[in-house]
Amino acid sequence: MSAPAIAVVGAGGATGAAVVRALARRGDVAVRGVVRRAEAEQAAREAGAATVARADLADADALEAALDGADAVYVVPPVFHPQEDALVAGAVAAARRAGVGRFVAHSVLHPFTPAMRHHGRKARWELAVREAPLRWTILQPAMYAQTVLRSFRRSPSADAFLAPYSLDARFDVVDLDDVAEVAARVLVEPGHDAATYELAGPQRHALRELVDAIGRALGRPLGARVAAPGEVPVPAGFSRSQTADLHAMYAHYDAHGLTGNANVLRWLLGREPTSFEEVARRELAAAG
Repeated sequence: MSAPAIAVVGAGGATGAAVVRALARRGDVAVRGVVRRAEAEQAAREAGAATVARADLADADALEAALDGADAVYVVPPVFHPQEDALVAGAVAAARRAGVGRFVAHSVLHPFTPAMRHHGRKARWELAVREAPLRWTILQPAMYAQTVLRSFRRSPSADAFLAPYSLDARFDVVDLDDVAEVAARVLVEPGHDAATYELAGPQRHALRELVDAIGRALGRPLGARVAAPGEVPVPAGFSRSQTADLHAMYAHYDAHGLTGNANVLRWLLGREPTSFEEVARRELAAAG
């Protein structure tokens, strides 16, 4: 009997690649990376995809062809895309036409948060997934620990953290590798139909405490300050609308942070989730 075929849409990005790696480590599935751009194909293969298909979420026919023969699909929507809700609804329809049995979608912690429009789009497509005649699961991860580390790497000084929101904002950051491990289990193992899982990290920290942990991992004190308006660079290619959504997220984080509970993640992993300190030491050591 051949191994189940699992397609990962968005396999060239950080999240998709992590899910591909987690699936490949299992050794009991055939992983198909689905990427939008030709330059992402190599990244998907290096992550462990046995095959790679090209398809844009906006191209229903290409996506259906890319999913043909897959037993399950994991969909990672593009970050801050203004039509994300329509794209994921289209992916649901393409998966149905392709005969995919399991549909697992990557959302965000607390999608119904009106102050953040990109969260609202996720709330709308979650409804489309829940109403589809598919065996579905939705994962709602907190902010990644890796996102905090990426912000540090982008700071103009190696000795200071430039924060886009309050240093007192509190988060339960989660290890992307833990999220990917859960994704792999949900895609392959039974018992997760019609489930929505919040995935938050094991400790609640103010941003300044996360900065202190980075300093300990580096072995030197690390300063921190809140950036002035416009001082934090916007990702390349962001539109005015996407930039506005990003700044709305910063404002919400400044006032409320983003907190959750680790019990669901702990149960799904069958172990204690990885702490931010562990992630910082691991990631910084790997980066040299």
